[in-house]
Amino acid sequence: MARERTRLAVAEIVCPGERFLVSRVKRAEEMPKRRRKRAAIKKKKPRKRISPASHPIWKKARRSAAKARPLAEGHVLVEGTVVGTGFVQEPDPRDDNFPLGAVVGAVDDPRSKEKVWQLPAHLLNQGSTNSCVGHSCAHFIMAAPIMSHTVDAIALWRRAQEIDEFAGNEGTNSGTSVRAGFKALRERNLIASDYRWANDADETLRFILTRGSVVVGSKWYPGMSEPLNGIMRLTGNPGSTGHAYLLFGFSPDQDAFLMANSWGPSWGINGCAFLPYDALDQLMQQDGVVCSAIED
Repeated sequence: MARERTRLAVAEIVCPGERFLVSRVKRAEEMPKRRRKRAAIKKKKPRKRISPASHPIWKKARRSAAKARPLAEGHVLVEGTVVGTGFVQEPDPRDDNFPLGAVVGAVDDPRSKEKVWQLPAHLLNQGSTNSCVGHSCAHFIMAAPIMSHTVDAIALWRRAQEIDEFAGNEGTNSGTSVRAGFKALRERNLIASDYRWANDADETLRFILTRGSVVVGSKWYPGMSEPLNGIMRLTGNPGSTGHAYLLFGFSPDQDAFLMANSWGPSWGINGCAFLPYDALDQLMQQDGVVCSAIED
Protein backbone atom coordinates (compact mmCIF):
# COMPACT_ATOMS: atom_id res chain seq x y z
CA MET A 1 0.00 0.00 0.00
CA ALA A 2 2.78 2.38 0.90
CA ARG A 3 4.58 1.70 -2.39
CA GLU A 4 1.40 2.40 -4.41
CA ARG A 5 0.85 5.75 -2.62
CA THR A 6 4.42 6.69 -3.37
CA ARG A 7 3.95 5.90 -7.11
CA LEU A 8 0.74 7.94 -7.21
CA ALA A 9 2.49 10.88 -5.57
CA VAL A 10 5.32 10.69 -8.09
CA ALA A 11 2.85 10.44 -10.98
CA GLU A 12 1.05 13.54 -9.72
CA ILE A 13 4.34 15.42 -9.59
CA VAL A 14 5.50 14.31 -13.07
CA CYS A 15 2.20 14.63 -14.92
CA PRO A 16 1.64 18.32 -14.28
CA GLY A 17 5.16 19.00 -15.63
CA GLU A 18 4.41 17.02 -18.76
CA ARG A 19 1.20 18.96 -19.28
CA PHE A 20 3.13 22.17 -18.87
CA LEU A 21 5.78 21.16 -21.39
CA VAL A 22 3.19 20.09 -23.91
CA SER A 23 1.30 23.35 -23.57
CA ARG A 24 4.54 25.32 -23.97
CA VAL A 25 5.31 23.48 -27.15
CA LYS A 26 1.87 24.18 -28.51
CA ARG A 27 2.14 27.89 -27.74
CA ALA A 28 5.51 28.02 -29.49
CA GLU A 29 4.07 26.43 -32.59
CA GLU A 30 1.23 28.90 -32.62
CA MET A 31 3.57 31.95 -32.44
CA PRO A 32 4.26 33.67 -35.77
CA LYS A 33 7.70 32.98 -37.23
CA ARG A 34 10.16 35.85 -37.20
CA ARG A 35 11.54 36.85 -40.55
CA ARG A 36 15.26 37.05 -40.65
CA LYS A 37 16.58 40.26 -42.06
CA ARG A 38 18.72 39.66 -45.07
CA ALA A 39 22.02 41.48 -45.13
CA ALA A 40 21.83 44.40 -47.51
CA ILE A 41 23.91 43.67 -50.61
CA LYS A 42 25.69 46.76 -51.90
CA LYS A 43 25.62 46.99 -55.64
CA LYS A 44 29.07 47.67 -57.07
CA LYS A 45 29.26 50.61 -59.38
CA PRO A 46 30.44 49.52 -62.81
CA ARG A 47 34.01 50.60 -63.51
CA LYS A 48 34.40 53.25 -66.12
CA ARG A 49 36.21 51.78 -69.08
CA ILE A 50 39.32 53.72 -70.05
CA SER A 51 40.89 53.46 -73.43
CA PRO A 52 44.50 52.22 -73.13
CA ALA A 53 45.65 55.07 -75.34
CA SER A 54 44.05 57.74 -73.09
CA HIS A 55 44.94 56.13 -69.75
CA PRO A 56 45.98 58.83 -67.21
CA ILE A 57 49.10 56.84 -66.31
CA TRP A 58 50.78 58.08 -69.48
CA LYS A 59 50.65 61.67 -68.19
CA LYS A 60 52.87 60.60 -65.30
CA ALA A 61 55.45 59.15 -67.69
CA ARG A 62 56.46 62.41 -69.40
CA ARG A 63 58.36 65.31 -67.92
CA SER A 64 56.56 68.62 -68.43
CA ALA A 65 57.76 70.78 -71.30
CA ALA A 66 58.62 73.56 -68.83
CA LYS A 67 61.19 71.29 -67.13
CA ALA A 68 62.60 69.80 -70.34
CA ARG A 69 66.13 70.60 -71.41
CA PRO A 70 66.64 72.70 -74.56
CA LEU A 71 66.86 70.69 -77.77
CA ALA A 72 70.32 69.87 -79.05
CA GLU A 73 71.61 71.67 -82.14
CA GLY A 74 69.86 70.49 -85.28
CA HIS A 75 66.98 68.86 -83.43
CA VAL A 76 63.36 69.80 -84.07
CA LEU A 77 60.27 68.87 -82.07
CA VAL A 78 57.46 67.55 -84.29
CA GLU A 79 54.25 66.39 -82.57
CA GLY A 80 56.11 65.46 -79.40
CA THR A 81 58.93 63.60 -81.17
CA VAL A 82 62.51 64.83 -81.52
CA VAL A 83 63.79 64.57 -85.11
CA GLY A 84 67.05 65.59 -86.73
CA THR A 85 67.95 67.95 -89.55
CA GLY A 86 71.60 68.51 -90.49
CA PHE A 87 72.21 70.67 -93.59
CA VAL A 88 75.12 73.12 -93.51
CA GLN A 89 77.10 74.40 -96.48
CA GLU A 90 79.69 77.04 -97.29
CA PRO A 91 79.51 78.79 -100.67
CA ASP A 92 82.01 77.60 -103.29
CA PRO A 93 82.37 79.70 -106.47
CA ARG A 94 83.41 76.58 -108.39
CA ASP A 95 79.79 75.39 -108.20
CA ASP A 96 78.93 78.06 -110.81
CA ASN A 97 80.93 76.06 -113.36
CA PHE A 98 78.35 73.27 -113.19
CA PRO A 99 74.92 74.84 -113.87
CA LEU A 100 71.90 72.56 -113.85
CA GLY A 101 70.43 74.65 -116.68
CA ALA A 102 73.01 73.26 -119.10
CA VAL A 103 71.36 69.84 -119.05
CA VAL A 104 67.73 70.98 -118.90
CA GLY A 105 65.43 70.41 -121.85
CA ALA A 106 63.14 73.07 -123.31
CA VAL A 107 59.69 73.25 -121.69
CA ASP A 108 56.85 75.59 -122.60
CA ASP A 109 54.90 76.99 -119.65
CA PRO A 110 56.51 74.62 -117.11
CA ARG A 111 54.24 75.58 -114.19
CA SER A 112 51.28 74.11 -116.08
CA LYS A 113 52.93 70.67 -116.37
CA GLU A 114 52.60 67.74 -113.97
CA LYS A 115 55.42 65.31 -113.27
CA VAL A 116 56.02 62.58 -110.71
CA TRP A 117 59.21 60.54 -110.37
CA GLN A 118 58.25 57.43 -108.45
CA LEU A 119 59.61 56.94 -104.92
CA PRO A 120 60.67 53.64 -103.34
CA ALA A 121 57.94 51.69 -101.55
CA HIS A 122 59.30 52.78 -98.15
CA LEU A 123 61.02 56.07 -97.38
CA LEU A 124 64.00 56.11 -95.03
CA ASN A 125 63.79 57.60 -91.52
CA GLN A 126 66.72 59.50 -90.04
CA GLY A 127 65.22 59.65 -86.54
CA SER A 128 67.07 62.07 -84.27
CA THR A 129 70.36 61.89 -86.21
CA ASN A 130 71.43 64.98 -88.15
CA SER A 131 71.90 62.82 -91.23
CA CYS A 132 69.43 64.49 -93.61
CA VAL A 133 72.07 64.84 -96.33
CA GLY A 134 72.78 61.11 -96.29
CA HIS A 135 69.07 60.30 -96.34
CA SER A 136 68.10 62.78 -99.07
CA CYS A 137 70.99 61.60 -101.27
CA ALA A 138 69.95 57.99 -100.65
CA HIS A 139 66.37 58.85 -101.64
CA PHE A 140 67.75 60.46 -104.81
CA ILE A 141 69.34 57.14 -105.83
CA MET A 142 66.40 54.99 -104.70
CA ALA A 143 63.78 57.06 -106.58
CA ALA A 144 63.00 56.97 -110.31
CA PRO A 145 64.19 56.99 -113.01
CA ILE A 146 66.52 54.06 -112.19
CA MET A 147 65.44 52.81 -108.72
CA SER A 148 67.93 49.94 -108.88
CA HIS A 149 70.13 50.61 -105.88
CA THR A 150 69.82 50.26 -102.14
CA VAL A 151 71.93 52.79 -100.28
CA ASP A 152 73.17 52.97 -96.68
CA ALA A 153 72.14 56.52 -95.77
CA ILE A 154 74.12 56.58 -92.52
CA ALA A 155 77.30 55.43 -94.30
CA LEU A 156 76.78 58.19 -96.88
CA TRP A 157 76.39 60.77 -94.10
CA ARG A 158 79.54 59.57 -92.30
CA ARG A 159 81.59 59.66 -95.50
CA ALA A 160 80.26 63.12 -96.36
CA GLN A 161 81.40 64.36 -92.94
CA GLU A 162 84.91 63.10 -93.70
CA ILE A 163 85.19 64.94 -97.03
CA ASP A 164 83.12 68.08 -96.42
CA GLU A 165 84.35 71.64 -95.79
CA PHE A 166 83.94 71.43 -92.00
CA ALA A 167 86.87 70.21 -89.91
CA GLY A 168 86.31 68.13 -86.80
CA ASN A 169 82.74 66.97 -87.38
CA GLU A 170 83.66 63.40 -88.32
CA GLY A 171 81.80 60.79 -86.28
CA THR A 172 79.66 63.38 -84.45
CA ASN A 173 75.94 64.06 -84.70
CA SER A 174 76.67 67.15 -86.80
CA GLY A 175 75.32 67.95 -90.21
CA THR A 176 77.16 68.16 -93.50
CA SER A 177 76.81 69.70 -96.96
CA VAL A 178 74.83 68.54 -99.97
CA ARG A 179 78.05 69.02 -101.94
CA ALA A 180 79.81 66.42 -99.78
CA GLY A 181 76.82 64.10 -100.10
CA PHE A 182 77.08 64.10 -103.90
CA LYS A 183 80.86 63.62 -103.68
CA ALA A 184 80.14 60.49 -101.65
CA LEU A 185 77.68 59.31 -104.31
CA ARG A 186 80.29 59.85 -107.00
CA GLU A 187 82.89 57.87 -105.02
CA ARG A 188 80.48 54.92 -105.06
CA ASN A 189 79.90 55.31 -108.83
CA LEU A 190 76.20 55.94 -108.25
CA ILE A 191 76.18 59.11 -110.37
CA ALA A 192 78.06 60.39 -113.39
CA SER A 193 81.23 62.38 -112.86
CA ASP A 194 79.52 65.76 -112.49
CA TYR A 195 76.78 67.02 -110.21
CA ARG A 196 75.12 70.32 -110.95
CA TRP A 197 73.46 73.31 -109.25
CA ALA A 198 70.24 75.16 -110.05
CA ASN A 199 70.06 78.95 -110.02
CA ASP A 200 66.37 79.30 -109.15
CA ALA A 201 63.00 77.55 -108.88
CA ASP A 202 62.38 77.81 -112.65
CA GLU A 203 65.57 75.93 -113.50
CA THR A 204 64.74 73.38 -110.80
CA LEU A 205 61.29 72.80 -112.23
CA ARG A 206 62.54 72.40 -115.80
CA PHE A 207 65.06 69.78 -114.67
CA ILE A 208 62.40 67.85 -112.72
CA LEU A 209 60.06 67.88 -115.73
CA THR A 210 62.71 66.57 -118.13
CA ARG A 211 65.47 64.74 -116.27
CA GLY A 212 64.76 63.61 -112.71
CA SER A 213 64.55 64.50 -109.03
CA VAL A 214 66.77 66.94 -107.09
CA VAL A 215 68.16 67.31 -103.57
CA VAL A 216 67.51 70.59 -101.75
CA GLY A 217 69.41 71.98 -98.77
CA SER A 218 67.83 75.05 -97.20
CA LYS A 219 66.80 76.92 -94.11
CA TRP A 220 64.12 75.05 -92.20
CA TYR A 221 61.25 77.19 -90.91
CA PRO A 222 59.05 75.95 -88.05
CA GLY A 223 56.04 76.09 -90.41
CA MET A 224 57.79 73.60 -92.68
CA SER A 225 57.88 71.04 -89.86
CA GLU A 226 54.08 70.88 -89.64
CA PRO A 227 52.53 71.13 -93.11
CA LEU A 228 49.01 72.57 -93.11
CA ASN A 229 46.81 70.32 -95.27
CA GLY A 230 50.04 68.92 -96.64
CA ILE A 231 51.46 72.33 -97.66
CA MET A 232 54.74 73.56 -96.17
CA ARG A 233 54.83 77.19 -95.01
CA LEU A 234 57.78 79.51 -94.44
CA THR A 235 56.52 80.76 -91.07
CA GLY A 236 58.34 81.28 -87.78
CA ASN A 237 62.04 81.87 -87.24
CA PRO A 238 64.34 79.23 -88.76
CA GLY A 239 67.39 80.40 -86.84
CA SER A 240 70.43 78.37 -87.88
CA THR A 241 68.46 75.19 -88.62
CA GLY A 242 69.00 73.72 -92.09
CA HIS A 243 67.55 70.57 -93.61
CA ALA A 244 68.05 68.52 -96.79
CA TYR A 245 65.23 66.77 -98.65
CA LEU A 246 64.20 65.43 -102.05
CA LEU A 247 61.97 67.09 -104.68
CA PHE A 248 60.55 64.40 -106.95
CA GLY A 249 57.77 66.07 -108.92
CA PHE A 250 55.47 69.02 -109.48
CA SER A 251 51.71 69.60 -109.17
CA PRO A 252 50.34 72.45 -111.34
CA ASP A 253 47.00 72.64 -109.50
CA GLN A 254 48.88 73.23 -106.23
CA ASP A 255 51.68 75.20 -107.97
CA ALA A 256 54.00 73.23 -105.75
CA PHE A 257 56.85 70.74 -105.83
CA LEU A 258 56.42 67.25 -104.41
CA MET A 259 58.78 66.90 -101.46
CA ALA A 260 59.94 63.68 -99.75
CA ASN A 261 61.23 64.00 -96.17
CA SER A 262 63.12 61.50 -94.00
CA TRP A 263 61.03 61.69 -90.81
CA GLY A 264 58.91 58.58 -91.25
CA PRO A 265 55.46 57.96 -92.75
CA SER A 266 53.54 59.77 -89.98
CA TRP A 267 54.95 63.15 -91.09
CA GLY A 268 53.00 65.16 -93.65
CA ILE A 269 51.27 63.01 -96.27
CA ASN A 270 52.87 59.58 -95.85
CA GLY A 271 56.25 61.26 -95.31
CA CYS A 272 55.80 63.79 -98.13
CA ALA A 273 54.40 67.30 -98.60
CA PHE A 274 53.86 70.12 -101.09
CA LEU A 275 56.55 72.83 -101.24
CA PRO A 276 55.08 75.88 -103.05
CA TYR A 277 57.00 77.14 -106.09
CA ASP A 278 57.43 80.63 -104.60
CA ALA A 279 58.61 79.13 -101.30
CA LEU A 280 61.48 77.33 -103.07
CA ASP A 281 62.42 80.55 -104.84
CA GLN A 282 62.58 82.33 -101.47
CA LEU A 283 64.63 79.55 -99.88
CA MET A 284 67.15 79.65 -102.74
CA GLN A 285 67.50 83.42 -102.31
CA GLN A 286 68.36 82.71 -98.65
CA ASP A 287 71.41 80.56 -99.52
CA GLY A 288 69.44 77.40 -100.20
CA VAL A 289 70.92 75.00 -102.76
CA VAL A 290 69.42 72.63 -105.33
CA CYS A 291 71.66 69.87 -106.64
CA SER A 292 71.23 66.95 -109.01
CA ALA A 293 73.18 64.67 -111.27
CA ILE A 294 72.86 62.13 -114.02
CA GLU A 295 72.62 58.69 -112.42
CA ASP A 296 75.10 56.10 -113.67
